[in-house]
Amino acid sequence: MIFAKFQIRVRVLPFLLLSLLTIIGRTQSLVEHEVTYDLKSNWKIFSDGSFIDWSQLSSKDISTIYFEVDPDRYRAGSRINISGTSSISVYLNYQLLSFQSYTVSIDIDSLKAKVPAPWLFSVYQSKGLSWLQTEVISPPEFRADIGNSLRPPDYYLDFSIIASVLVFIFFIVLLRSNPRLTFDYFNFVRLFSIQEREDSLLNSRISSSANILYYIFCSLLSGLLLLTIFHFGGASIPLSESFPIHSIAQAFFQWLKLSGLVLLSLFIKLVLILGLARLFDFRDATSVQFYNYLRLAFFICVLAGIVCLCYFVFKIQSPEAYSFLLRGIIWIFILWLIVIGLKLLRRSSFRFFHLFSYLCASELISFFILVKVLNS
Repeated sequence: MIFAKFQIRVRVLPFLLLSLLTIIGRTQSLVEHEVTYDLKSNWKIFSDGSFIDWSQLSSKDISTIYFEVDPDRYRAGSRINISGTSSISVYLNYQLLSFQSYTVSIDIDSLKAKVPAPWLFSVYQSKGLSWLQTEVISPPEFRADIGNSLRPPDYYLDFSIIASVLVFIFFIVLLRSNPRLTFDYFNFVRLFSIQEREDSLLNSRISSSANILYYIFCSLLSGLLLLTIFHFGGASIPLSESFPIHSIAQAFFQWLKLSGLVLLSLFIKLVLILGLARLFDFRDATSVQFYNYLRLAFFICVLAGIVCLCYFVFKIQSPEAYSFLLRGIIWIFILWLIVIGLKLLRRSSFRFFHLFSYLCASELISFFILVKVLNS
C-alpha cells in the first residue's frame, strides 16, 4: 500500500512540475527585461600599424582588443559591462580606466559628461580572450533612432529546454515500463547504506536490455549536466574548450558526443570491474560495485541539476561557481571510495590488503584518471 501511494505521488510530480514551468514561463513573458547589446562584433586588434578584425587570429594569441562605442546610440541609463574569467585592465582613449578587475561596469551618462565622444576602449586580459564579455545593457525602452532591435538568440537556453524535455520523456518511459527498477536506481539511501540488502537491481543481469536503457539514460543525463557546467564554467574549466557551442545544432552534437563518452566510460568501467573481480577472485563484488556506481552517477546528476537550477533562479553566472560545482562532484567521488570500500569489506572473506589492492585497481586509478581529464 505504501509503495502504491509513493508510486502515485511520483507520477503526479511531473504534471505539477510542467504546470509550474508553464506558469513561470507565462509570468516571465509579461515582465520587461533589459536589452543586451553584444559588442563582440566591434572587436579589433592592432597589427602592423593598423586595426584589423580580431577573428583573423586565434583568441588564445590575443591579449588586447579594441572597440568603439557611440554613447549617443543608447538610451539614458545604459551601462557598459566588461567582464572576464581572469583580471582585466580597461583603457578609454588610451587612458587607464580600471586596473586588474574581474568586472567593470560603466555608466554611459556619467562617462559622457566627462569624456566627449568618440570612445575607443582597450581591454587587456593576460589569459587571452576566452570568455571575455563586452556588453551594453540598456533599459527596456529604446531611443527613437535605435528602433526595436531583436534580442540576440540564446542558443544554449533553447537547447537546454529541448534536451531537458527529451530526457524527461525518457525518464517517464523508464518509470512507466519498469517502476520498481527505476526506484531501485534512484534509491540513494541504499547507495550510502553500508549494509547491502538484496533487491531487484542487484539480482538483475548487468547485460539485460532493461539495464542498458538505464545506462543510456544515465549517459544522456550526465552529458547534459556536464555540458552545462562546461558551457557556463568557461575558461575556469580547461576541458570546456573542447565543447564549444555556437548554435543549437552544435549544442546537440556536443551533447551526443559527451554522452557517448560517458557511455563508453561506463562500459569500460564495467569491463574493468568484471576483469578485476575475476582476477582477484572477488566475483560477488561485481553487481554491488557497478550498480552502486550507477546510483552514484544518478545521485550526482540530481544534486548537480538542483544546484544548476538554483544558479539559474538566482542568476549566478560566475564561471567560478560552476568550477566549484565540478570540484564538489570530485569530492563526492572521494566519499564514494570510502563507501564502496566499506560495502565490499562486509562481503569480503579475504584480508584487508587484498581488498585494498582490488579497490586501488578498480576505483582509485580510474578516479585519478577522471580528475586528470576534468582538470586538463
